[in-house]
Amino acid sequence: MEPLSPALGNYRAFYQKMTHLENVISVLHWDSETQLPPGGQEERGQQLALLTTLLHNWKTGEEFETLIERAKEEASLLNGSKKGQWDREFFLLDETREKAKKIPSEFVSEKTELTNASQAIWAKAKKANDFPSFQPYLETLVNFAKREADYLGFKEEPYNALLDLYEKGAKGRTISDLFQALKIEIVPMIESARQFDSPFKGPVSILAQEKFCRRIPLWLGLHSDVSRLDKSNHPFSTSLGKKDKRITTRYSETDPLSSIFGVLHETGHSLYELGLSEREDSPSPVSEFLSLGIHESQSRLWENQVGRSVSFWEYAYPFLLEDFDLKESELPFGKFIQYVNSTQKSKIRVEADQLTYNLHIILRFELERPLVNGEIQVKDLPGLWKEKMKEYLGMEVRNDSEGVLQDIHWSMGAFGYFPTYTLGNIYSSQFFSAFLKENPTYTSNLAKTGDHTTLLSWLKKNLHHKGREKEVEDLIQSVTGEKPNHSHLIAYLKNKQQELKSL
Repeated sequence: MEPLSPALGNYRAFYQKMTHLENVISVLHWDSETQLPPGGQEERGQQLALLTTLLHNWKTGEEFETLIERAKEEASLLNGSKKGQWDREFFLLDETREKAKKIPSEFVSEKTELTNASQAIWAKAKKANDFPSFQPYLETLVNFAKREADYLGFKEEPYNALLDLYEKGAKGRTISDLFQALKIEIVPMIESARQFDSPFKGPVSILAQEKFCRRIPLWLGLHSDVSRLDKSNHPFSTSLGKKDKRITTRYSETDPLSSIFGVLHETGHSLYELGLSEREDSPSPVSEFLSLGIHESQSRLWENQVGRSVSFWEYAYPFLLEDFDLKESELPFGKFIQYVNSTQKSKIRVEADQLTYNLHIILRFELERPLVNGEIQVKDLPGLWKEKMKEYLGMEVRNDSEGVLQDIHWSMGAFGYFPTYTLGNIYSSQFFSAFLKENPTYTSNLAKTGDHTTLLSWLKKNLHHKGREKEVEDLIQSVTGEKPNHSHLIAYLKNKQQELKSL
């Protein structure tokens, strides 16, 4: 990369400084979820509030603004594609800073302390099945969400302001229409889908699962010199630097697939972040992830289109038997594949199969949207959750730990996040369909060699290395030849059901 002119270089140096601070904040969050002793939680909240407020002030402050204006002057003297690249960068930067400027520093600090405390209370409440202990915190979090929406401004409904933070331009109304269309397609498929019992005859030790799970990131292309795998209450991934990607999973001796697919999912996220970090202009506004829907498309693609395929397991199955200390007669391949792809109705979202998963997301969307818009109250959530779970999946929720308390997102103040999971499912199916058209021998080669290089290279070229050069719809159009289209997801799910009938 050729040297930058003085003003552009000074601007990028300040951006680098902000990125370093952002990564330090991420280290503290990662530590909070994996290593922090309970006694350190309160002080950690104060640390995070201090650093988050400092970052906010840097981002919105006069020093950075002066550097930006000088950099813009120099960029205006450039010609052709170089000028276009800088125009895009400054457009994205201005957009982000305008949003940040609308939020007072005091609010940022208060929210950070609140969410840090709320996550700790949520974890205890979930373990104890004690929603009343979490309810006052959740009520405060909802009020903060409403305040944030007011600060940001919105059209039609407050929820739109929060949606926009995760998926730019998304609207509650259009998401609702999309989800209704999906429900019409998916519910009949669930009724006719086959359910297969677990082929595991007994518990699988966490040590055995860890041994197998550590193979997965390496297979997919996420190597141990730039990543690590740890345990947490809720699986997540985070980027702590260009070559420091962290993933976590959780383990259940009675359900070893939970940890395996958690690692597949989170590795997909980290591969995307690693690809973004490989851009020459990283860190910059253009080298950041495009949207959470696109982010989720990368995790869901590796989890479902790859991780639930027969080809993937034809290669991985012998290693699974070895690490789990099982014979093929104890875990027949056909029965294992059936179970991996079984439509197994579950009350728990992260353990849901790929067909019913979207109903879990729709349920959450249909609760958080009216919650933020003031149409229902926090005290209504447990009952409404149970009603919708009964309506959509025919399941009785026995307690709030397997109901309204199961997810960490609301304790983080992440209202508007959930819809991006289903958007990710839609995008991933569309991307994978386009990839297979260009690479028809991928699946047969995968079964023989376990080599994912072709797929990862395609994703890097078409998505990861593109960063935020285009808006979401334009990127999808350029990669697949059409706008976002949920028909690819429906086709994938129907094909999967046909595949299972032949096993």
